[in-house]
Amino acid sequence: MIKIEVLSEKKINEGNFNDLESDNVAWADVVNPTKEELKLVGNLVGFGASDIESLLDENARPMINNLEKYSVIVFSTPLKEESVKPLLIFISKSTNDLITIREGESRSINRINSWKMERKVAIFQKGPTYILFRLMDEILTTYNIIIEDIDEKLGKVEDMIYSEENHKEKRLMVDMYSLKKALIYFQKGLSANREVIASIEKEYGEFLNKKDLSKFRLLYSEITRLIEITSTYREILTTLLEVHLSTISNNLNITMKKLTAWAALILVPSLIASIYGMNFNYIPKASLKYGFYIALGLMLFSVIVLYSYFKLKDWV
Repeated sequence: MIKIEVLSEKKINEGNFNDLESDNVAWADVVNPTKEELKLVGNLVGFGASDIESLLDENARPMINNLEKYSVIVFSTPLKEESVKPLLIFISKSTNDLITIREGESRSINRINSWKMERKVAIFQKGPTYILFRLMDEILTTYNIIIEDIDEKLGKVEDMIYSEENHKEKRLMVDMYSLKKALIYFQKGLSANREVIASIEKEYGEFLNKKDLSKFRLLYSEITRLIEITSTYREILTTLLEVHLSTISNNLNITMKKLTAWAALILVPSLIASIYGMNFNYIPKASLKYGFYIALGLMLFSVIVLYSYFKLKDWV
């Protein structure tokens, strides 16, 4: 699906491909492109449809490259909470148009689309370089939102780990590994995005509007901050995982101690009963009038002694 917005007479209207070759500021957003749409965009930007498709692969690394008519940027964006996917951005060197290509919903672009008309018009009036800046800024805002959500989930995981019944929480390990995977994806994507921002700031892209160049320094600082936060959360999560595994090991040791204690409480009376149950002609004390009660008393005494000892050691 292709959605084209064009600035005309201080209004943003729905446009077509012809507007991308005019002097009006236009933004084409291509979502889940078909082969025909990729071919159409490829013919416009001077880039093969198969090459565009390869850049949309989830393993594509963020980068910036100059084509003959366009500059292309691959930027990692969190299209899903647990991972990141590439967002392709084409900016014309001769006209005022910008093209984004993506697979899946983008919370960042959805927020921009929800802005009031006056705000969108003000951004379009500043040109495609400023639109690029605002788009990247919104992508980093999305990273911020998701990382804050991860922070809240880490708090819940920590509460479950330190609770007395954490071993009953079946989803705990799944949640921890899911969060760790998300942080790994985010750190990888943000680190690569930082290199793209650095390239833009150093004027490697020929599309740049010089007066907006300094704004990308703010994005570079924001990405650096997000990378540091992500690294901190990964260390916290690793520590929590180690604590959780230690807790499981300690709980297992406690359980084994208690099982051993109860087994001993049962074993000693059973041993006495088995001895006096042997079929020998003569067993000491077996012929006494009160031998049965003496044996029961001995069993009870052994249980009381063992129970008192294990209770003192906090094994029962």
